[in-house]
Amino acid sequence: MTTLSTDELRFDDDRPSVEHEGSWYDTLAKVVAHVILLTASAIMTIPFIWAFLTSLKPENEIFTTIKQIIPSDPTLVNYVNVWMQNPLDRWILNSLILAVGVVFFTLLLDTLAGYALAKGDFRGKSFVYTLVIGTLVIPPQVVLVPLYLEMNAINWSNTYWAVMVLYIANPFGTFMMRQFFLGVPDSLIEAARMDGCSTFQIYTRIMLPLAKPALSSLGVFTFIFVWGAFLWPLVILNDSSMYPLQVGIGLLTGRYGSQWGQLLAAVILAALPVIAAYLLAQRTFMEGIALTGGKG
Repeated sequence: MTTLSTDELRFDDDRPSVEHEGSWYDTLAKVVAHVILLTASAIMTIPFIWAFLTSLKPENEIFTTIKQIIPSDPTLVNYVNVWMQNPLDRWILNSLILAVGVVFFTLLLDTLAGYALAKGDFRGKSFVYTLVIGTLVIPPQVVLVPLYLEMNAINWSNTYWAVMVLYIANPFGTFMMRQFFLGVPDSLIEAARMDGCSTFQIYTRIMLPLAKPALSSLGVFTFIFVWGAFLWPLVILNDSSMYPLQVGIGLLTGRYGSQWGQLLAAVILAALPVIAAYLLAQRTFMEGIALTGGKG
């Protein structure tokens, strides 16, 4: 019987190139994906660019030259007027206090809750996690009236605490941190316990350093959400000096007319901290988004 060795067989002469087909398909998919992303980016950025360019026009030229996007004689008069005629610095300070305070307490409480739900072993853990997930489907507007009555009962109305209490320890942050901690190997915790670490030491020395990407993502999400908060601060605050920036901007719209140039200038100023927060934490933000979707 004659035997053939594998060295004598040639399979690469007449076969179609699967690798070539795969690379062509991947290239087409990347092109389509980039076209979709560029189109979506343009749709989202064009209104912002239009608002910025329009804020550089004098008030009497905003509607007369509405089809002329680029101003012929750009000016910063709207920015100067909105800053000089309104307590814009106070509104910005209020927004910063609220946003930073909510971010701090959210990162503290949501990491503790997420760590307990991911690595803890206690009775009723599944039930507690179900309650946390269940609160995600409840709109915040549902609790505005009872929360308003509660804040008045404890004399917290017109305070920073009254505004922050609605946003602190949000269930989305708890879910997000739980998803991240589920991806941390249990062997790290077991090794730390063998070295004599307590549960709190494991949380502070191992879990929190590993969770920097997730903390960055949650911090950016929370900052953007609180910075743009409008309805609850408008309901619970009655002193204009306590208004955050978004509520203050709402005061610029009059009943019979509005200073559109100043309004657009204030909107651009309000968007700058959000853009800065995202750019500063962009790398860890994207990494945290990828890492928190690992396990269910």
